[in-house]
Amino acid sequence: MTYELSMPQPHTHYFEVKIALDLSEKNNAKDFVDFKMAAWTPGSYLIREYAKNVEGFEANSSKKNLKYQKTSKNTWRVFLGDTKKIEVKYRVYANELSVRNAHLDGSHGYANGAAVFMFVPELMKEMSILEVVPHKSFLKVSVALPQISKNTFEVQDFDTLVDSPIEIGNQDIIEFESMGVKHTIANYSLEPLNYDKNQVAADYKKVVEAASTVIGGPHPCKNYLFIIHHLPGIGGGLEHLNSTTCQTSPEAYENRDKYIGFLGLIAHEYFHLWNVKRLRPVALGPFDYENENYTNMLWVSEGFTSYYQHDILRRAGLIDENKMLSQVAYGINAIESTYGNKVQSVAEASWDAWIKYYRPNENSNNSTVSYYTKGGVIANVLNMLIIGETHAEKSLDDVLRLLYKEKYLAKNVGFTDDEFKKACETVSGKDLTKFFENCIYGTETIDYTKFFEYVDINANFFKTQKDKPWLGLTMRNSTVTRIERESGAYKNGIYVNDEIIRVDKKAFTSLDDALKNKKVGENINIEVLRSGNIFEYDIPLIENPTQGIRLVYNKTQEEQAKKNYKKWLHL
Repeated sequence: MTYELSMPQPHTHYFEVKIALDLSEKNNAKDFVDFKMAAWTPGSYLIREYAKNVEGFEANSSKKNLKYQKTSKNTWRVFLGDTKKIEVKYRVYANELSVRNAHLDGSHGYANGAAVFMFVPELMKEMSILEVVPHKSFLKVSVALPQISKNTFEVQDFDTLVDSPIEIGNQDIIEFESMGVKHTIANYSLEPLNYDKNQVAADYKKVVEAASTVIGGPHPCKNYLFIIHHLPGIGGGLEHLNSTTCQTSPEAYENRDKYIGFLGLIAHEYFHLWNVKRLRPVALGPFDYENENYTNMLWVSEGFTSYYQHDILRRAGLIDENKMLSQVAYGINAIESTYGNKVQSVAEASWDAWIKYYRPNENSNNSTVSYYTKGGVIANVLNMLIIGETHAEKSLDDVLRLLYKEKYLAKNVGFTDDEFKKACETVSGKDLTKFFENCIYGTETIDYTKFFEYVDINANFFKTQKDKPWLGLTMRNSTVTRIERESGAYKNGIYVNDEIIRVDKKAFTSLDDALKNKKVGENINIEVLRSGNIFEYDIPLIENPTQGIRLVYNKTQEEQAKKNYKKWLHL
């Protein structure tokens, strides 16, 4: 099978795809071949219906046009007749610049494999060839595939094609070598980027080398590609087997905080080449590209990676111990101030990613928890527990190393929920049944004080808005956009989309003004406009419940306490 990707009119946003298929040497009993579009892309757990962007499908042999019919939303059935050699053509509308889709315009082309290339189910494990035909104004093609001639690449199987995003255009290229692996950075931007290429290469190198110390051993890639899109208002990343696509603003290099934040994204996506792309839950490969692939373990796949992105920056010396402590505290504060943390377990959040995480609404904060954030918190908790219980001889790294060796290197299979728990118990020497039942598959609040004691940290919660009256509203101008569960507004009848018109019989200006002279225990009178009618409510004001966690190093002089702390923060 040979794929050709061309873009003769990039300003129209259409990629053109040809697939040449020769079945002469295949024992094919069917008189048809099904060509299918994926419905989602690995790493982004939502059915995206890529078939909706396909048009102009046709199938031909050397002698005639071949008949075809749609048999499902994403399946084109081509009838072979008396031929064994066919060519399929179609166009893909590509005008979404996200890491999980495809984009083509006059400035560049970006092709995410799942969003562009069809597959034949029976041939998904077969090798194929990819030929990229750039528009004449595009001089460079960047993709992490073996090149066999100019812009022509060898593809091991369909999984590899999906896992090899392509950047076509005039991207700025930076290269460096690390651990015997060539690393390429392909930077796309509509404006000049204010960076020192040598410094950027040096900082990337620090990140990738620090990331490699978590699992250890030989680097699993022959080469690695970073595709980086720079445009205002975009962000995020998506991992692939030997590459990643990341998005950031052109100003990412202009001050230290922004730059470190960007390097955190690089660390996150790069660490995925181990955690997710190789070390993975059983559901995450091989994939069913047409349906949801369910797992309880995204809190490990994404949450642990979120923890390690900061841990990697710490190992690399790009952030200090105080910054690391603040990142740890930030994650705890985020989940413990989210009511949904009391409603949805992190395992359930993982399973329901397909219907909830990518489709938030105004009530999500009250009913869901982020498997990214809470998974990161749990990673840190398990790390501290292991360090403490093993007297700083082991850490969470050793859990990942054990599973990487036994599951990926030995068998190239994923781990089950029970196998992950068992690995944590093996390394820590502790029975973790209650912790997993209560804090991972349940919604019990983690005993942070106990776990931080392992690394000589005093952890205490405090009220960040002590004695401040609270309505529990989030607003845009005068319109209510979110209501916090258990707040006065929630309990007394305010609706999302209500327009507040008067407070205590005075014209409403802002929430801050409305609460400026109010005290906890007092009532506030609110009039709202809803569906053309005015409604009035007297709402008791309670104290703002927002908490923060304060982490203080005890500086205990006992040698084991010092050793644990240093192990935790890589000192």
